[in-house]
Amino acid sequence: MTAASYIAAIDMGSNSFHLLIGQIRHGAWRSCYKTERKVQLAAGNSGGFLQADAQMRALACLAEFKQILGGYDPMPLHIVATASLRGMANAASFCRQVQSLLGVMPEIVSGELEAELVYLGVGNEAGDGAQLVVDIGGGSTELAFGHGPRMARGRSVGVGCLSYLRYFPEGRLGRADFNAALGAARVEFERAAAELALPPGVAVVGCSGTLLAVEQVLIARRGHSAGIYRDDLRHLVADLQSFTRVESVFFAGLPEDRQSIFASGLAIVLALFEALNIDEMAVSERGLREGILERSVNAGVVSTASVEIKHKGE
Repeated sequence: MTAASYIAAIDMGSNSFHLLIGQIRHGAWRSCYKTERKVQLAAGNSGGFLQADAQMRALACLAEFKQILGGYDPMPLHIVATASLRGMANAASFCRQVQSLLGVMPEIVSGELEAELVYLGVGNEAGDGAQLVVDIGGGSTELAFGHGPRMARGRSVGVGCLSYLRYFPEGRLGRADFNAALGAARVEFERAAAELALPPGVAVVGCSGTLLAVEQVLIARRGHSAGIYRDDLRHLVADLQSFTRVESVFFAGLPEDRQSIFASGLAIVLALFEALNIDEMAVSERGLREGILERSVNAGVVSTASVEIKHKGE
């Protein structure tokens, strides 16, 4: 690579697509452009098929990203898909359309590798202490434990804010619906927690749009103080009961494009706190896309064979 070359990553998530462009200098990279779009590629994928309208939204978003990328000419461009495409019967045909548009065949990463990349993206900015990194996506949740930038153990759980809309049939938001989502997620997280064998008092760092949205709502309610705290979550859940439809949920600080999936996301976050006995969580704006660029710059240093990781619930 030249001293001023660019690399880029597109993360095609179940709910949102992310674009990150980094500039390479002296063997390291720094972020110079990033954006995201709500696409909901996994919406309505009953029977294991991507829906035609979801594919159209995705390709329109990628066409927009292509225009942005034209101003940087990144080499290489990495395109990664996660739970959005894992197990989809028509994933191959969709990926060929993406390749035709952008010239790159998407990499459909396993839950195992997704957890590793998330940890690499978030853990790289951490100190030397033990930490648990959590990414709640649209189709799955990744849990990765390690020390500083090095992951030791990870789990990928089939719990996501988009897929868990199934617990709110026809958009209904009642106490029983919320509790059903909460209970189902808690069972999955309790199983994962037992396998991770986390040390007591481990620091927890969250990333992803779901956790950032919850944090922003809580900041707006408190008027200060970043982070997510269990007591605040419980008060927020109590106030959620005033809404009867998922699309009608409104809180100060909540982005409009997050309204319809906020109830399912909040149920998942509270289930995580209860199952893992978390009192507080810091939230990072870094995530999978940063991990993709770290992997690229490290040129093969990252290897799934070098860590202990299992995949659950996908």
